[in-house]
Formats: sequence, C-alpha cells, structure tokens
Amino acid sequence: MKSNKKFRQKELIVAVMILGALGFAAKPFFSNIESKAKQRVLSNIKTSVEHANQIASDDPLDNNSIIRLIKPEDNLLVSIQEVDGQQQLYIGFADSVENLKNADCYFIYNQEKPTSNTQVETSGC
Repeated sequence: MKSNKKFRQKELIVAVMILGALGFAAKPFFSNIESKAKQRVLSNIKTSVEHANQIASDDPLDNNSIIRLIKPEDNLLVSIQEVDGQQQLYIGFADSVENLKNADCYFIYNQEKPTSNTQVETSGC
C-alpha cells in the first residue's frame, strides 16, 4: 500500500509541474488580450465613422451624430476639446475624461468641411 501512495504523490507533483509550465507559457498570450481588444474597438469605431461619412458624403457628421452612432458605454469615454478653433471629438479608454488624451488609447474625429479627419492612437492601450 505504501508504494502505491508514493506513486500517486509523484503523479500529482508531475501533473502540477506540467500545469504550471503550461500556465507560464500561456501568460504572454493572455496578457495582451485586453490591449488587442481595445485596439480592435477603436479600429472598428474609425471604420464605422468613415463609412457613415461616405454615406453622408455632402456634409460630414458632427460630433453629436458620431456619439449617437457609436453609443459609447462601459469603459469608453467621450471628450470634445477645442484645438485651433476646431472641435475635436475623442472616444477612448482612460481612467477619467481629463486623462483621455494623455492615455494614448483613443479615436479622434475632427470635423472639417468639406471633408473630415479620423485618427486612432493605440500606443497606450
């Protein structure tokens, strides 16, 4: 009976070591999931806004139309800032609205007539 019990302990130790090695090997994959998801969300927002502007080709969408189109919820924050007399719409991920631009994880929309400008910053995601 004793030899059978020792054999089971060895099996358990080997199984735990294998699971630990697999977990260690998978850590880099799981650590980038959130960052990649944020980047994908911002890229999809940019694509949606560009397609909506193509449909409304004569007159670019204003900031309120973009906000209604995107319907930001949960962790997405919205900020409208005045830069050089132009209003710029920021939609992105940050701790607070005040830190949105500094977080470097946002979509920016600048409505200029007759064309509009969209950009995505993902270096901080």
